[in-house]
Amino acid sequence: MRDIKKTGGLKNKVDGVYWDGSHYDAFNTPYQDDLPFYLAEARKARGPVLELACGTGRLTIPLKRAGVDITGLDLAAPMLRRARAKAAAAGVRVDFIRADARRFRLGRRFGLIFIPFNSMQHMASRADIEGIFGSVAAHLAPGGRFIFDVFNPDPRYLVRDTAELLPVAYYPDPAGGGKVLVNEQYSYDRAAQISRIIWHYRREKDGKTVKRRLNLRCFYPAELEALTHYNGFETIARWGGFDRSPFTGASARQVMILKKRS
Repeated sequence: MRDIKKTGGLKNKVDGVYWDGSHYDAFNTPYQDDLPFYLAEARKARGPVLELACGTGRLTIPLKRAGVDITGLDLAAPMLRRARAKAAAAGVRVDFIRADARRFRLGRRFGLIFIPFNSMQHMASRADIEGIFGSVAAHLAPGGRFIFDVFNPDPRYLVRDTAELLPVAYYPDPAGGGKVLVNEQYSYDRAAQISRIIWHYRREKDGKTVKRRLNLRCFYPAELEALTHYNGFETIARWGGFDRSPFTGASARQVMILKKRS
């Protein structure tokens, strides 16, 4: 339960969708298909495991309960408060650390470092990307692996009507009294390669709507291969999904398994 202050300017500024851990969990309850994959990779790791952008412990806590020696790191304080409460309720002890994945120093090395659930797509700039690769490289044990998953950009999404609202979630209100409907508004910044998303959270109980923003960098397949190479990593495998299906142009995801180049 540590906050790392020596991170080159740890800030409270995070993307707006991480405002509340209970809403985050309710929104993302359907998304569990990555758990078996990351559990299998964690069990293969030679040494402790570090999860970057661990959020509310959606993966961290189940992996810990399965016997994995895992540490969780995240920048968003609301997410970590929720993670610590969930770990306590589950009866497990997890070291959750508040720090910036682009510039952290933990003084130890890990057999596996992973950043799941599209969180790599928060790395919008070249400096961000270099920062996270550099931090990971400094913390990987010899023979260690770095794994992340991102979307494979789909041109159909990139040309959506910017005024269009599409429903993306409908879940019981954590505060009680009905449900919350989330509609998505999407625009694509072609110069920055960033999907700029606004989620409209509408409470059925009183009709109150809150808007939260999410920015996700799009990584194209050839570009991603170049970025990993020029940041000192070698691709061991790139899967098209968590079922380890071959990556193709039709794949919805890019699941990257990397190691440091010798």
